[in-house]
Amino acid sequence: MCAKARVTDTQALVDFRPAIIQFKEDVERALTSPGSDAMRVLSWLQGDRLSHWKREIRVRSEAAVVAKSHLTQQLTADKPRPSVDARKEYEKAKRLVREAEEKLEQTKRAINKLRKEIDQYRGAIQPMASVARADMKTALGRLDAQIRALDDYTQVQPDQKKGESRRSHEDPEQGSEAHE
Repeated sequence: MCAKARVTDTQALVDFRPAIIQFKEDVERALTSPGSDAMRVLSWLQGDRLSHWKREIRVRSEAAVVAKSHLTQQLTADKPRPSVDARKEYEKAKRLVREAEEKLEQTKRAINKLRKEIDQYRGAIQPMASVARADMKTALGRLDAQIRALDDYTQVQPDQKKGESRRSHEDPEQGSEAHE
């Protein structure tokens, strides 16, 4: 079954090529953007938050030591009972140290969880990223080949015009004599 196509212009395909390129770039950007955002958060957790909570543990521990020494001084003094404020201050300082230690542990757990999530995300997007990188290049190559083939096809004279082109190659005087 031989069907004929009437191709007169390939401009639509030529115009379609930049749309494919834009789509490829959009896909790559969409796939890498969440990963980049997650990496920035991971970097922030590892750099800023870990050091912050380690520093807070040190500062709060020092404050707890000061509060305990204040409480101990009151216990060893002539007073039989230390002040309520000194006990509250020491309890608060201990609570703040525990809070900082918990925050440090939560930060470490969040880092580990985020690392796993990033790895899972990268694994999940890998097939689409491969399509965007390699298959789109192949698609563009095929589109270019099709455009060239169709351009060549449109340059070929149709069967109807072959007869006219043969007459145009004949001597114009002979052709006019033959028609008379």
